[in-house]
Amino acid sequence: MTTRVVLAAFVAAAGATATHAQEACSVYAVQPGDTLSVIAREAYGSISFQEIWDANRNVIGANPNIISVGMQLSLPCADGSLPGSGTVQASVATPVPEVTAAETKTIRLVTGTGYPPYTDEGLEGGGVYTQLVRAAMDTMEPRYKTEIIFVNDWGSHLETLLPARAFDGAFPWLRPNCEAPETLTENSKFRCDGFLHSDPFYEIITGLATRSDDALATTTDAADFAGKSLCLPSDYSDVGPTSLGLGRDAMNYVQPANPDDCFTALMAGEVDAVALVTAQSEDIAQRMGIAEQVAINPHLTSADVLAVFVDKNNPDAAEIISALNEGLENIRESGEWFQTVRAGFSAYYNQ
Repeated sequence: MTTRVVLAAFVAAAGATATHAQEACSVYAVQPGDTLSVIAREAYGSISFQEIWDANRNVIGANPNIISVGMQLSLPCADGSLPGSGTVQASVATPVPEVTAAETKTIRLVTGTGYPPYTDEGLEGGGVYTQLVRAAMDTMEPRYKTEIIFVNDWGSHLETLLPARAFDGAFPWLRPNCEAPETLTENSKFRCDGFLHSDPFYEIITGLATRSDDALATTTDAADFAGKSLCLPSDYSDVGPTSLGLGRDAMNYVQPANPDDCFTALMAGEVDAVALVTAQSEDIAQRMGIAEQVAINPHLTSADVLAVFVDKNNPDAAEIISALNEGLENIRESGEWFQTVRAGFSAYYNQ
């Protein structure tokens, strides 16, 4: 992993008074020309904008690329708390009925490596998303015991392993907009028809990476991409580009197995754009030493849900989804969700 700039020292906890300086653990008033990435770099060093977005979803909304001058943003403190709120709320133990070992159910979940910072065997706790799932299900003990296994053949997760009942669930997969079937591709229909989906453990921004000197890098019209070549790794969902009107009928899809190959093709002029989670695109570009040559279009992005999938034919499917959702609600209420996200991203961007 490319060495990144170490996070700037966090300032001590401050009150909730808005400030014009981007300081961690303060409330910041958005200034002309600000973006979340600019604010994050000034306040934390190299911390991802995602953490600021996570802490201010109710203010910013679904698109982190759209912030307005004067908007009041809470910049998280070192311990994961928000300015003026004190420390993160501690988990409150909830009495549960006594459960015997024979009554405990084991839920086996599968994920894969190579999707940092969300899931990767080389990251602490298996990545941020893995830590969130584990933390959520830990709150469900002793009713449920959870095993998480890495199988790095991503294509086998939904196609083979879940239908064969080798595992009870798989994560993290992009949940299509199943409520609008007329917009779905065959790939998305498969994910809607065959699986139940947990509530969102995390939401991500999918964007279009282009060469920085290409007019596509700044266009506000998705129609400008029509007829161009789009690189999307073979096991990755087309939910993001499809939501922008750039499905397989609009663009020529190139699908190598490795995401890095997409950026090699981009630099060689073999494709016009790469569709990936913006954080992953930035990471790959930095690691390959081409960050200055790659741009992510700030106008054409989609907010997508990363969920746990459970095969509908699994007789325990509804119970498993219920347990996952209950565990997720537990860690959101206790503050552990934000603490986990905060610590996971900080560890990743400080490697």
